[in-house]
Amino acid sequence: MYLIAAVSAVILIGHTNSRSENSMRFGFFTLCVLALATTSGQAAQSPKIPALVMTSPDSASANYEDKCSNGSNQDQFNRDRFLKLMLADKKSKLSQLKVALLNEIKQSGDEPRGEGVHIGEWNQTFHDRSGCGTNTNSYSAFVVTVTGGNANHTVVKYLVTIDDDDNAGKRTLKIRDIRPINLRNDN
Repeated sequence: MYLIAAVSAVILIGHTNSRSENSMRFGFFTLCVLALATTSGQAAQSPKIPALVMTSPDSASANYEDKCSNGSNQDQFNRDRFLKLMLADKKSKLSQLKVALLNEIKQSGDEPRGEGVHIGEWNQTFHDRSGCGTNTNSYSAFVVTVTGGNANHTVVKYLVTIDDDDNAGKRTLKIRDIRPINLRNDN
């Protein structure tokens, strides 16, 4: 980017006749480069993502520097980390659900396909922003069992919802609800 600006300045300076015009254009070019350097340096800096602290098996918090983030404190990194930490904690409702579904598969005589229990993509299912520093959000995903070899049997069993809220830089994540879903009961 700087190379393009420098070449442009040389071309501009080369096509002028008077020395004062050259000085003026060179001064303008210098100001443009300085403005570019200072603004691009600030834009390249990303906010520091704070450590996520589990406050219970089903909730966590993080304190962000930006107290008026307009929603940017709800980063995907800490949401994904929260879900991984819950799944790793045997006391977590999400971890217990996964274990229960795996046991259900074993008791049925079916073979789990892959992991047997999959958590789908998380979609935002609620959003409310009040001013620049307060955001309340919910994200939901299906929990699916997958069994069988060639005769694949995939069933959505539950809808899991988590809350991801930010109040002036204090972010809290927690399980809101785990609801059973019985779309079909064909057995």
